[in-house]
Amino acid sequence: MHVRIQQFVREYLIDLNAAAAARRCGYPARRAVYRGSKLMARKDVQAAVRQAMAERAKRTEITADRVLKEYARIAFADPRKVTRWGPEGLTLLPSDRISEDDAAAVAWVSTGGRKGTHAQRIRMQDKQRALDALARHLGLLKDGRATYDLRPPEERLAERQRLADSARAKLSAAIERLAAAEKT
Repeated sequence: MHVRIQQFVREYLIDLNAAAAARRCGYPARRAVYRGSKLMARKDVQAAVRQAMAERAKRTEITADRVLKEYARIAFADPRKVTRWGPEGLTLLPSDRISEDDAAAVAWVSTGGRKGTHAQRIRMQDKQRALDALARHLGLLKDGRATYDLRPPEERLAERQRLADSARAKLSAAIERLAAAEKT
Protein backbone atom coordinates (compact mmCIF):
# COMPACT_ATOMS: atom_id res chain seq x y z
CA MET A 1 0.00 0.00 0.00
CA HIS A 2 1.24 3.48 -0.87
CA VAL A 3 2.90 5.44 1.96
CA ARG A 4 0.42 8.34 1.68
CA ILE A 5 -2.53 5.93 1.97
CA GLN A 6 -0.97 4.33 5.05
CA GLN A 7 -0.60 7.81 6.53
CA PHE A 8 -4.26 8.53 5.65
CA VAL A 9 -5.35 5.39 7.53
CA ARG A 10 -3.33 6.42 10.61
CA GLU A 11 -4.75 9.95 10.47
CA TYR A 12 -8.29 8.67 9.94
CA LEU A 13 -8.08 6.65 13.16
CA ILE A 14 -7.54 9.86 15.15
CA ASP A 15 -11.07 11.21 14.73
CA LEU A 16 -12.73 9.01 12.06
CA ASN A 17 -13.05 12.10 9.85
CA ALA A 18 -11.93 11.43 6.28
CA ALA A 19 -11.70 15.11 5.27
CA ALA A 20 -9.61 16.02 8.33
CA ALA A 21 -7.37 12.99 7.72
CA ALA A 22 -6.87 14.05 4.10
CA ARG A 23 -5.90 17.58 5.21
CA ARG A 24 -3.41 16.20 7.73
CA CYS A 25 -1.92 14.05 4.96
CA GLY A 26 -1.18 17.14 2.91
CA TYR A 27 -4.11 17.23 0.50
CA PRO A 28 -5.27 20.81 -0.17
CA ALA A 29 -8.05 21.96 2.20
CA ARG A 30 -10.35 22.82 -0.71
CA ARG A 31 -10.12 19.23 -1.98
CA ALA A 32 -9.94 17.41 1.36
CA VAL A 33 -13.62 16.40 1.52
CA TYR A 34 -13.51 15.00 -2.01
CA ARG A 35 -10.13 13.30 -1.51
CA GLY A 36 -11.13 11.80 1.85
CA SER A 37 -14.36 10.48 0.38
CA LYS A 38 -12.55 8.98 -2.60
CA LEU A 39 -9.98 7.30 -0.37
CA MET A 40 -12.65 5.88 1.94
CA ALA A 41 -14.49 4.44 -1.09
CA ARG A 42 -11.48 2.28 -1.95
CA LYS A 43 -11.75 -1.34 -0.86
CA ASP A 44 -8.07 -1.53 0.12
CA VAL A 45 -8.40 1.57 2.32
CA GLN A 46 -11.59 0.22 3.94
CA ALA A 47 -9.82 -3.07 4.66
CA ALA A 48 -6.79 -1.23 6.10
CA VAL A 49 -9.04 0.90 8.34
CA ARG A 50 -10.92 -2.19 9.57
CA GLN A 51 -7.65 -3.98 10.30
CA ALA A 52 -6.14 -0.95 12.06
CA MET A 53 -9.29 -0.49 14.17
CA ALA A 54 -9.30 -4.17 15.10
CA GLU A 55 -5.62 -3.99 16.09
CA ARG A 56 -6.28 -0.86 18.15
CA ALA A 57 -9.28 -2.48 19.85
CA LYS A 58 -7.17 -5.53 20.72
CA ARG A 59 -4.28 -3.36 21.95
CA THR A 60 -6.43 -1.03 24.06
CA GLU A 61 -9.07 -3.62 24.96
CA ILE A 62 -11.71 -1.05 24.01
CA THR A 63 -14.53 -2.76 22.18
CA ALA A 64 -18.09 -1.82 21.34
CA ASP A 65 -19.29 -4.36 23.90
CA ARG A 66 -17.17 -2.77 26.62
CA VAL A 67 -18.44 0.73 25.78
CA LEU A 68 -22.05 -0.47 25.78
CA LYS A 69 -21.52 -2.21 29.12
CA GLU A 70 -20.16 1.03 30.60
CA TYR A 71 -23.16 2.97 29.28
CA ALA A 72 -25.44 0.34 30.80
CA ARG A 73 -23.70 0.61 34.19
CA ILE A 74 -24.43 4.35 34.18
CA ALA A 75 -27.91 4.11 32.69
CA PHE A 76 -29.20 1.57 35.17
CA ALA A 77 -27.42 2.82 38.28
CA ASP A 78 -29.45 3.30 41.44
CA PRO A 79 -28.15 5.99 43.84
CA ARG A 80 -29.67 4.04 46.76
CA LYS A 81 -26.92 1.47 46.26
CA VAL A 82 -24.18 4.03 47.05
CA THR A 83 -25.87 6.37 49.54
CA ARG A 84 -28.41 6.58 52.31
CA TRP A 85 -30.38 9.74 52.95
CA GLY A 86 -33.02 10.97 55.27
CA PRO A 87 -33.84 13.83 57.63
CA GLU A 88 -30.26 13.82 58.94
CA GLY A 89 -28.84 14.32 55.44
CA LEU A 90 -26.84 12.20 53.03
CA THR A 91 -24.51 9.39 54.06
CA LEU A 92 -22.17 7.75 51.61
CA LEU A 93 -21.70 4.01 51.86
CA PRO A 94 -18.10 2.88 52.35
CA SER A 95 -16.41 2.33 48.99
CA ASP A 96 -15.61 -1.29 49.84
CA ARG A 97 -19.38 -2.00 50.12
CA ILE A 98 -20.17 -0.66 46.65
CA SER A 99 -20.11 -2.96 43.63
CA GLU A 100 -17.93 -2.16 40.63
CA ASP A 101 -21.05 -1.52 38.54
CA ASP A 102 -22.42 0.97 41.06
CA ALA A 103 -19.04 2.66 41.52
CA ALA A 104 -18.75 3.14 37.75
CA ALA A 105 -21.82 5.37 37.84
CA VAL A 106 -20.30 7.76 40.41
CA ALA A 107 -18.81 10.91 38.85
CA TRP A 108 -17.37 12.39 42.06
CA VAL A 109 -17.62 12.33 45.83
CA SER A 110 -16.96 15.10 48.35
CA THR A 111 -16.73 14.40 52.05
CA GLY A 112 -15.64 17.81 53.27
CA GLY A 113 -17.83 20.77 54.03
CA ARG A 114 -17.30 24.43 54.72
CA LYS A 115 -15.91 25.69 58.00
CA GLY A 116 -15.41 22.34 59.67
CA THR A 117 -18.72 20.70 58.68
CA HIS A 118 -18.72 17.12 57.55
CA ALA A 119 -21.06 17.42 54.58
CA GLN A 120 -21.06 14.55 52.13
CA ARG A 121 -21.95 15.05 48.49
CA ILE A 122 -22.05 12.80 45.49
CA ARG A 123 -22.66 13.31 41.80
CA MET A 124 -23.69 10.44 39.59
CA GLN A 125 -22.79 10.20 35.91
CA ASP A 126 -25.41 11.54 33.46
CA LYS A 127 -28.04 8.80 33.44
CA GLN A 128 -30.17 10.41 30.70
CA ARG A 129 -27.21 10.74 28.35
CA ALA A 130 -26.31 7.08 28.86
CA LEU A 131 -29.92 6.01 28.29
CA ASP A 132 -30.07 8.09 25.11
CA ALA A 133 -26.84 6.51 23.83
CA LEU A 134 -28.21 3.02 24.49
CA ALA A 135 -31.55 3.91 22.90
CA ARG A 136 -29.77 5.17 19.76
CA HIS A 137 -27.70 1.98 19.65
CA LEU A 138 -30.83 -0.13 19.89
CA GLY A 139 -32.57 1.91 17.20
CA LEU A 140 -35.09 3.38 19.61
CA LEU A 141 -34.09 6.97 18.77
CA LYS A 142 -33.61 8.60 15.41
CA ASP A 143 -32.45 12.20 15.15
CA GLY A 144 -32.96 12.53 18.90
CA ARG A 145 -36.64 11.50 18.74
CA ALA A 146 -38.28 8.30 19.85
CA THR A 147 -39.02 5.89 17.00
CA TYR A 148 -41.23 3.68 19.09
CA ASP A 149 -44.77 4.07 20.34
CA LEU A 150 -45.47 3.01 23.92
CA ARG A 151 -49.25 3.30 23.64
CA PRO A 152 -51.33 0.11 23.88
CA PRO A 153 -51.95 -1.61 20.51
CA GLU A 154 -55.69 -0.86 20.69
CA GLU A 155 -55.00 2.88 21.01
CA ARG A 156 -52.53 2.84 18.11
CA LEU A 157 -55.03 0.93 15.96
CA ALA A 158 -57.84 3.34 16.86
CA GLU A 159 -55.67 6.31 15.86
CA ARG A 160 -54.80 4.68 12.53
CA GLN A 161 -58.50 4.07 11.94
CA ARG A 162 -59.31 7.74 12.72
CA LEU A 163 -56.60 8.89 10.32
CA ALA A 164 -57.85 6.54 7.60
CA ASP A 165 -61.46 7.72 8.11
CA SER A 166 -60.33 11.35 7.93
CA ALA A 167 -58.36 10.70 4.73
CA ARG A 168 -61.37 8.93 3.17
CA ALA A 169 -63.67 11.84 4.08
CA LYS A 170 -61.25 14.39 2.57
CA LEU A 171 -60.89 12.30 -0.58
CA SER A 172 -64.66 11.88 -0.89
CA ALA A 173 -65.18 15.65 -0.48
CA ALA A 174 -62.55 16.37 -3.14
CA ILE A 175 -64.19 13.93 -5.56
CA GLU A 176 -67.61 15.55 -4.95
CA ARG A 177 -66.13 19.02 -5.62
CA LEU A 178 -64.56 17.81 -8.86
CA ALA A 179 -67.82 16.15 -9.96
CA ALA A 180 -69.78 19.33 -9.19
CA ALA A 181 -67.24 21.44 -11.10
CA GLU A 182 -67.57 19.16 -14.17
CA LYS A 183 -71.40 19.52 -14.20
CA THR A 184 -71.19 23.29 -14.37
